[in-house]
Amino acid sequence: YTARSKCYSETPAQFLRWLNQQTRWTKSYFREWLYNSLWWHKHHLWMTYESVIAGIFPFFVTATVVRLFFSCHLWDIVWVLICVQLIATVKALYACLLRGNPIMIFMSLYAILYMGGLLPSKYFALITMNKSSWGTSGRKKVVGNYIPLLPLSIWGAILLAGTLYTIVMMSLCTSCRLIEAEKTYLIYGSAFYLAYWALMFCLYWLWVKRICRKRTDTYDLKGYT
Repeated sequence: YTARSKCYSETPAQFLRWLNQQTRWTKSYFREWLYNSLWWHKHHLWMTYESVIAGIFPFFVTATVVRLFFSCHLWDIVWVLICVQLIATVKALYACLLRGNPIMIFMSLYAILYMGGLLPSKYFALITMNKSSWGTSGRKKVVGNYIPLLPLSIWGAILLAGTLYTIVMMSLCTSCRLIEAEKTYLIYGSAFYLAYWALMFCLYWLWVKRICRKRTDTYDLKGYT
């Protein structure tokens, strides 16, 4: 123990560096989850329940999303996306009130980050769980590990295929076609969803990126990697 010691750490500001970090953490989580499962019979029933739910939750979400995107109903996809984002926004607004800082509204972005980034990376982490390399480079080095982007590409291809399948089936199958009310809901719902993301994108670039640039200029990490 050294009273005057200093520790430097960082929160990844780039998506790929953050993804590599999350993949490494997920590997550790699955190792500990499998090891702790040997002792579930000695844990409290509620702790065992929470552990099981946390372990199967990614698989449940994956099955739900895939089934939804291949459901032949485009409005169902848009409706679920809107509901997920509304819930995330309500939670973010509550965080703004608790902290007294409007920047917490960006917590609502976690929903799409989980669905589009963390969820597929969990499968990659599970497959490569035995590889215990650090996975991320030093903060002064450009990220060179692009392998974690592979599961994201596969996941994106699956969702795109599901969307195209739904559009084709809606045009060919009479039972899958939208009624007039659903067409109106689809137009307004899609417009609302796109407007929300356009607003968040503008706020991010005009607010958060400017703050990150200022803070980066104040870093002094000489002698550290």
